[in-house]
Amino acid sequence: MIKLLIVDDEPDVLDLLADAFIVVGNQVTKSGDGMEALEIFKTGDFDIAILDVELPEMSGFELTTEIKKIKPDFPVVLITGYSHLYRPQDVLSLDVEAFLKKPINIPELNSIINQIIARKKQHRRISGP
Repeated sequence: MIKLLIVDDEPDVLDLLADAFIVVGNQVTKSGDGMEALEIFKTGDFDIAILDVELPEMSGFELTTEIKKIKPDFPVVLITGYSHLYRPQDVLSLDVEAFLKKPINIPELNSIINQIIARKKQHRRISGP
Protein backbone atom coordinates (compact mmCIF):
# COMPACT_ATOMS: atom_id res chain seq x y z
CA MET A 1 0.00 0.00 0.00
CA ILE A 2 1.31 3.41 -1.00
CA LYS A 3 0.36 6.46 1.09
CA LEU A 4 -0.28 9.41 -1.22
CA LEU A 5 -0.94 13.07 -0.57
CA ILE A 6 -2.81 14.47 -3.57
CA VAL A 7 -3.32 18.23 -3.86
CA ASP A 8 -5.40 19.90 -6.57
CA ASP A 9 -7.86 22.77 -6.43
CA GLU A 10 -10.03 21.24 -9.15
CA PRO A 11 -12.42 18.89 -7.29
CA ASP A 12 -13.01 16.70 -10.36
CA VAL A 13 -9.29 16.15 -10.91
CA LEU A 14 -8.70 15.59 -7.21
CA ASP A 15 -11.46 12.98 -7.01
CA LEU A 16 -10.36 11.27 -10.25
CA LEU A 17 -6.76 10.92 -9.05
CA ALA A 18 -7.78 9.81 -5.57
CA ASP A 19 -10.23 7.21 -6.89
CA ALA A 20 -7.64 5.84 -9.34
CA PHE A 21 -5.23 5.11 -6.50
CA ILE A 22 -7.76 4.02 -3.88
CA VAL A 23 -9.27 1.42 -6.21
CA VAL A 24 -5.91 -0.39 -6.41
CA GLY A 25 -5.51 -0.47 -2.64
CA ASN A 26 -3.56 2.67 -1.82
CA GLN A 27 -4.22 5.16 0.96
CA VAL A 28 -4.99 8.68 -0.26
CA THR A 29 -5.26 11.96 1.59
CA LYS A 30 -6.68 14.86 -0.45
CA SER A 31 -6.38 18.60 -0.18
CA GLY A 32 -7.61 21.50 -2.28
CA ASP A 33 -5.05 24.14 -1.32
CA GLY A 34 -1.36 24.44 -0.62
CA MET A 35 -1.45 25.78 2.95
CA GLU A 36 -3.80 23.05 4.12
CA ALA A 37 -1.69 20.45 2.32
CA LEU A 38 1.47 21.63 4.08
CA GLU A 39 -0.21 21.22 7.48
CA ILE A 40 -1.43 17.76 6.48
CA PHE A 41 2.06 16.83 5.31
CA LYS A 42 3.62 17.96 8.59
CA THR A 43 1.40 15.67 10.62
CA GLY A 44 1.04 12.77 8.20
CA ASP A 45 3.11 9.84 7.04
CA PHE A 46 3.24 9.78 3.24
CA ASP A 47 5.28 7.96 0.62
CA ILE A 48 4.76 10.48 -2.16
CA ALA A 49 2.94 13.72 -2.99
CA ILE A 50 1.17 14.62 -6.21
CA LEU A 51 0.79 18.38 -6.38
CA ASP A 52 -0.95 20.68 -8.82
CA VAL A 53 1.22 23.71 -9.63
CA GLU A 54 -1.63 26.23 -9.59
CA LEU A 55 -3.10 26.19 -6.08
CA PRO A 56 -4.77 28.81 -3.88
CA GLU A 57 -2.83 30.17 -0.89
CA MET A 58 0.47 28.48 -1.85
CA SER A 59 1.53 27.26 -5.29
CA GLY A 60 2.68 23.73 -5.94
CA PHE A 61 6.20 25.11 -6.45
CA GLU A 62 6.12 26.80 -3.03
CA LEU A 63 4.61 23.72 -1.43
CA THR A 64 7.33 21.55 -2.95
CA THR A 65 9.98 23.87 -1.53
CA GLU A 66 8.42 23.67 1.94
CA ILE A 67 8.11 19.88 1.76
CA LYS A 68 11.76 19.57 0.72
CA LYS A 69 12.80 21.74 3.69
CA ILE A 70 11.14 19.21 5.99
CA LYS A 71 12.16 16.05 4.10
CA PRO A 72 14.78 16.80 1.41
CA ASP A 73 14.50 13.40 -0.29
CA PHE A 74 10.71 13.22 -0.25
CA PRO A 75 9.34 12.36 -3.72
CA VAL A 76 7.04 14.91 -5.35
CA VAL A 77 5.24 14.73 -8.69
CA LEU A 78 4.00 18.06 -10.05
CA ILE A 79 1.03 18.29 -12.40
CA THR A 80 -0.29 21.26 -14.35
CA GLY A 81 -2.59 22.31 -17.13
CA TYR A 82 -0.19 25.16 -17.92
CA SER A 83 3.15 23.45 -18.55
CA HIS A 84 3.95 25.93 -21.32
CA LEU A 85 4.20 28.72 -18.72
CA TYR A 86 7.10 27.18 -16.81
CA ARG A 87 10.78 27.05 -17.69
CA PRO A 88 12.30 23.57 -17.44
CA GLN A 89 15.20 24.83 -15.31
CA ASP A 90 12.74 26.22 -12.74
CA VAL A 91 11.02 22.86 -12.44
CA LEU A 92 14.28 20.90 -12.34
CA SER A 93 15.63 23.12 -9.57
CA LEU A 94 12.84 21.82 -7.30
CA ASP A 95 14.20 18.26 -7.46
CA VAL A 96 10.82 16.72 -8.35
CA GLU A 97 10.39 13.19 -9.63
CA ALA A 98 8.17 14.18 -12.56
CA PHE A 99 6.37 17.15 -14.10
CA LEU A 100 3.23 16.03 -15.92
CA LYS A 101 0.78 17.89 -18.10
CA LYS A 102 -2.98 17.66 -17.61
CA PRO A 103 -5.09 15.84 -18.53
CA ILE A 104 -3.23 13.24 -16.52
CA ASN A 105 -2.59 9.85 -18.06
CA ILE A 106 -3.43 7.67 -15.04
CA PRO A 107 -1.49 4.56 -16.19
CA GLU A 108 1.60 6.73 -16.84
CA LEU A 109 1.29 8.38 -13.42
CA ASN A 110 0.79 5.00 -11.75
CA SER A 111 3.90 3.68 -13.49
CA ILE A 112 5.95 6.68 -12.35
CA ILE A 113 4.76 6.26 -8.77
CA ASN A 114 5.55 2.54 -8.77
CA GLN A 115 9.06 3.29 -10.08
CA ILE A 116 9.60 5.90 -7.35
CA ILE A 117 8.43 3.52 -4.63
CA ALA A 118 10.62 0.72 -6.01
CA ARG A 119 13.66 3.05 -5.93
CA LYS A 120 12.85 4.05 -2.34
CA LYS A 121 12.63 0.38 -1.29
CA GLN A 122 15.89 -0.43 -3.08
CA HIS A 123 17.61 2.52 -1.39
CA ARG A 124 16.34 1.38 2.03
CA ARG A 125 17.67 -2.16 1.43
CA ILE A 126 21.08 -0.79 0.46
CA SER A 127 21.41 1.82 3.19
CA GLY A 128 19.65 -0.09 5.96
CA PRO A 129 16.69 0.89 8.18
